[in-house]
Amino acid sequence: MGSTRTAWQVLLAVLLRQRRPRHFHVQSEVPLSAEPPRADYLLLRNDAPGEVREPAGTLRRLWSLLPRETIVEFKSVRRTYRGRDLDRLWGYLSLHYASAGKRLRARADLAGVVLLPSRTRSLDADAAALGLEWLDLAGGYWQLQSGAFALYVVELATVAKDEGDDLLHLLGHGEARTVEARRWLAEQVGAEESAMAMRELEGFDEVLRTLLTKLPIEALLPALPVDELLAALPPEQRLAGLPPEQRAAGLTPEQRLAGLPPEQRLAGLPPEQRAAGLTPEQRLLLAPDETLRLLPDDYLRSLPEDIRAQVRARIGRPL
Repeated sequence: MGSTRTAWQVLLAVLLRQRRPRHFHVQSEVPLSAEPPRADYLLLRNDAPGEVREPAGTLRRLWSLLPRETIVEFKSVRRTYRGRDLDRLWGYLSLHYASAGKRLRARADLAGVVLLPSRTRSLDADAAALGLEWLDLAGGYWQLQSGAFALYVVELATVAKDEGDDLLHLLGHGEARTVEARRWLAEQVGAEESAMAMRELEGFDEVLRTLLTKLPIEALLPALPVDELLAALPPEQRLAGLPPEQRAAGLTPEQRLAGLPPEQRLAGLPPEQRAAGLTPEQRLLLAPDETLRLLPDDYLRSLPEDIRAQVRARIGRPL
């Protein structure tokens, strides 16, 4: 459990393995997660004397609730809350408190916050399993009571509506509905620091699609490469405005004809090109129905079964 392993731990592992009940297995130095614990955000409160306190521009009711340090977990529209995420956050809080030393004198100096579009059944189930009780703080803010640390849940969709915050609406719904939100999102995508941080992450294409549904591609060209912008567009928007020859450029003949019915594939071809590569029996199917009806039945019966069936259907008599 400590950061330094001792010889006594090795001896205890040997003792446990030698004298354990047979239905137990003993493992030592076991990683408890596939990845090292890493919080989304850590908020540090500065209450130094003389520090000027300015009103918050977002999540206005949250900041006054927070103690000296706060671990924040964000659940987005694309990757929303999943079962046991609350257990993971409690683990982060306990680990952070245990390693803080004298910086955090009491558990009241540390809190957790979950930001998510809206409450989910899996979150409610986890809270109930942990014995936590919901306290409605109004306007989309909740407190989960009866835990070792203060814990707050913020429903971004509700808070955005209640506080008139278009940027929170963007994060809560994944939709830039106002000019302010679209301008802010474009600025962040265009900024070198944030763009580099986002480019390799899951959801970056979704961010670009959100922008491109509201802004012309020319508005983003100074900030992002053309290939990244085009990759975020659906195929019909990539091809919009191109003449037919440019849309088909680079396609093989098979790709150009894929999906077309036979009559459209042959449209515009002279008769000799339509019949090129066909067997004599297959060429017979290119003849009009009137010509097929003049052919003797003995000849028609000699045709391959698949050709004969098509002729029979066209001339309307048994063969």
